[in-house]
Amino acid sequence: MQRFEDEKEDDSFRNDDQNNQDAFQNNNQNHQNPDLKRSSEPDLLDQIPNLRRIKIDGKYKDGQKSERFPGNSISNQKYSTWNFVPVVLFNQFKFFFNLFFLCVSISQFFESLRVGFLFTFLAPLVFVLLLTMAKEGYDDYQRYQRDKIMNTKVYKKIDKNSKLTIEVQSKDLKVGDVIYVQSNERVPADLVLLYTTDKSGTVFIRTDQLDGETDWKVRRPVTFTQNQIERPEEILFMDNAEIKCEGPTNLIYEFAGLFENHVRNGHESREALSLENTLWAETVLASQGFIVGIVVYTGRSTRSQMNQKLPTTKQCQLDREINYLSKILFVLVLILSMSIVLLNGFHGDWLMFYFRIVLLLSSIIPISLRVNLDLAKMWYSYCINQDDQIPGTVARNSTIPEELGRIQFLITDKTGTLTQNDMICKRIMTEFAQFSSDDTAEDLKELIFKNCRLFGEGPCGDYDIITAKVQTRRREQHQICRDMLTALTICNNVTPVHQDPAVQVPQAHKNADISNFGSSRRASNNTPQHSQDRINQDKSDEPILQASSPDEIALVKFAIDMNMYLLERDRAQVQIKNSDNKYENYEVLANFPFSSETKKMSILVRQKDTGRIIYYVKGAEVVMETKVKPAQRAPLLEFCESLAMEGLRTLVIAQKVLTAHDCELFLQNYKAAASRLKQREQFIQAAVSELEHDLEFLGVTGVEDKLQNNVQLTIESLKSAGIQVWMLTGDKVETATSIAISAGLKSRRHQLYFMRELDDPKLVQDHLKEFAPKVLTTVLIIDGKTLDTILKNNDTEQAFFEISIKAPCVCVCRCSPTQKARICQLLKLYTNGMRIAGVGDGGNDVGMILEADVGIGIVGKEGMQASLASDFSIMEFGSLRKLILWHGRLSYKRSAVLSQFVIHRGLIISVIQGIFIILFYFVAIPVYNGFLMLGYATIYTSLPVFSLVFDRDANVDAVLKFPPLYKTLQKGRNLNFKTFCIWVWKSLFQVIFKLYNVVVGISNYHVLYIVLQ
Repeated sequence: MQRFEDEKEDDSFRNDDQNNQDAFQNNNQNHQNPDLKRSSEPDLLDQIPNLRRIKIDGKYKDGQKSERFPGNSISNQKYSTWNFVPVVLFNQFKFFFNLFFLCVSISQFFESLRVGFLFTFLAPLVFVLLLTMAKEGYDDYQRYQRDKIMNTKVYKKIDKNSKLTIEVQSKDLKVGDVIYVQSNERVPADLVLLYTTDKSGTVFIRTDQLDGETDWKVRRPVTFTQNQIERPEEILFMDNAEIKCEGPTNLIYEFAGLFENHVRNGHESREALSLENTLWAETVLASQGFIVGIVVYTGRSTRSQMNQKLPTTKQCQLDREINYLSKILFVLVLILSMSIVLLNGFHGDWLMFYFRIVLLLSSIIPISLRVNLDLAKMWYSYCINQDDQIPGTVARNSTIPEELGRIQFLITDKTGTLTQNDMICKRIMTEFAQFSSDDTAEDLKELIFKNCRLFGEGPCGDYDIITAKVQTRRREQHQICRDMLTALTICNNVTPVHQDPAVQVPQAHKNADISNFGSSRRASNNTPQHSQDRINQDKSDEPILQASSPDEIALVKFAIDMNMYLLERDRAQVQIKNSDNKYENYEVLANFPFSSETKKMSILVRQKDTGRIIYYVKGAEVVMETKVKPAQRAPLLEFCESLAMEGLRTLVIAQKVLTAHDCELFLQNYKAAASRLKQREQFIQAAVSELEHDLEFLGVTGVEDKLQNNVQLTIESLKSAGIQVWMLTGDKVETATSIAISAGLKSRRHQLYFMRELDDPKLVQDHLKEFAPKVLTTVLIIDGKTLDTILKNNDTEQAFFEISIKAPCVCVCRCSPTQKARICQLLKLYTNGMRIAGVGDGGNDVGMILEADVGIGIVGKEGMQASLASDFSIMEFGSLRKLILWHGRLSYKRSAVLSQFVIHRGLIISVIQGIFIILFYFVAIPVYNGFLMLGYATIYTSLPVFSLVFDRDANVDAVLKFPPLYKTLQKGRNLNFKTFCIWVWKSLFQVIFKLYNVVVGISNYHVLYIVLQ
């Protein structure tokens, strides 16, 4: 994003005032108000594709018209009112099975082809279609009801005519509407942030429902609107303000726009807009208070909707196999009919005779099979819904329960699916000791308290303030521990926030005057009693910790447990309270947030009481290894490896005490680098690298991301059942690696192989050649950038999937929603139709869930979007064990036997019909009455059919105890051409045996009759 802004500014604003350039370009100074020259407008606007203009006040001048944009309604439905019947019929008659019976039924309208009662042919077909339409209609109505909840959620917006706050449903939002979003509320459309009640001028949002990343993102309002207004309603009085932005796109990490405000005196305020000024739909406001934003994209044009795949009708593999067998049966009917014609000879109207025989033998393809299978599927779904051991499980798609018994690949999200997204700091290791949050926390508390009592003025008490050198030969353990906890408290982006009841979204008004409304609101916020209540509440209430990452909060909470409290933070200063209840105030001289490129964050502070200047750094071991003193590198790597073996996420903590001269020199270099237009980031990192050498290693933290219940057992069972598990996550490589270890995706005998930051197909090919010989015992870790390189080249794509499907596990990191769906699609392509299951809990997983053969949604903390779009909804990942190994196995085995038994039943009748025609001089008439045949296919033989639906070949405990039982189903050996031939032979044998008994019985009766005569 920063590079994106720099490139635009380099071309557009080269001749502008230098101070305004700095304020405009530097994200750390984004709160300033840039004034840009008019002459730069054409250059900047040329860089914004598909430009759209949105007036803040909604009033367009003569000759200008507001563009027409899609509505904001969300729809996950498969059908509409108009296309429901034709689409359902088309999907049904795509199956040869149903198309055959449609042709048979139509033939009975012609007198020369009629071989029975029309009702006996039409009734089963109509019943099957009505049952299917009712089932599809019910499922789609359920989707409509779930969408209705989202679409009718009420938000508050500022009316552009009356300037009052009114209520509006989410579906009725339009581009240009100015709306409020409260804390922990879902953003209903893509917004540009105009105003926030947060004192720092920034807000945090949660994006895990959009991109899968657990780190909270920082967003900043438009500088002019944030600084110039006192009340949100004043935004609409900006009659000369407008936003110019790019057209709709699916790029969730990019945005190009421009805010302009034409002042009457001729001056103009202009500010470039980037991703940091936006809130995309499906994100959640994490900060306290509320924000005001203007809608720029709605409905199908939002980033989340453009990254989603439209719902489709999924077909069960068993239905395809039955469709294939029905074609074989049709060929068998044609052969038997032609054989009878050959025996009779080609005389007379033999062609009509042939077609009548085909119709008489059509019961060889039983229409009752469709009815029986649909009823069985409904029973399977009912059993899943009523299973007490997996409460909350819902079968939303009742047409594919058998697919659960054929799964060979399971693609899963990480955050909220495998993990609870609840971080806890479990371990801290220093050079001389290690401490656990469970066992030795009290020892660490005593050491910190001891140091705080000895050196009450602050950390690094054994350092000389002038020379910045240690005054002793060896630092004491309590001093290192105190410095370590101080670093955890200060070196982060955590902001403690108190709930402020005064900051509330204005109540919706119907008939009131804007002046009265504004004055009443100001009065309610500024009364002395109200202010005193706020102070009392701030003192009594425990602050809410806000940060861009749950790891940061976990470390700060650990410091709080050690009696080191973070009290206040803003851009200029940090205040903490140490273990001895003494306050420490720090001035922030420079702050360098974490990024995926640097893999570290750092902060330069000056303690106000002592004047001591300290540079704190924390980051991944691969980065920090070369920055600490050479003598401390060996324990650093040893500690990180030890914690990683326990499945903990590691961070290395280091510090450096600076002299005043060194600090001043660094700040000069830093400010010079920050003021550059070209390659600013590179020069900043070069300046920082001059500081990051010979750092003092303080210790390593081990943070645990709590797994959901029974995740390890479930993954172990699925792997034993022959199911390969792939993990796709939006998180960084280090996080995914630790979860792969702790969740059991990587066993002890497996190695890790990394492919990351590869943008050259040749490099990818080289890595694949290196990976191929050890693929069977190696877990592949790959990032989104490398995956994007792979997917852009067909040869590389094919080579990657042909090799990676042999690996025990593949973890894809920094994976976008589109990439998740694409991986699922390509897996089906390169595995020759193996069954793929997709599991996720967020809106960013919907595309993957819809693309998979079986989509399984988990009801997550942030919403039910994945659950609503899925085929099966579960409450936690551990429910997959019984859902797949027990219900999936039973559903497939039962349907396989049921379908072949019904085919067997039809074969018996058809063979008897054929023999009857031959014995009775080739007369093309039915041997049985039509209603008798209808009863035989439904009522008379229903008990054997339903007994198969209730059949169990093993109990649930045995199936879950021995997961390899599932392997026998994956190759489809319960229903294939071989088993079909076996059932055909059974049918022929039974017909021959029955006819033999009949002939023998008749002969015996004839002999007995002669004897009696």
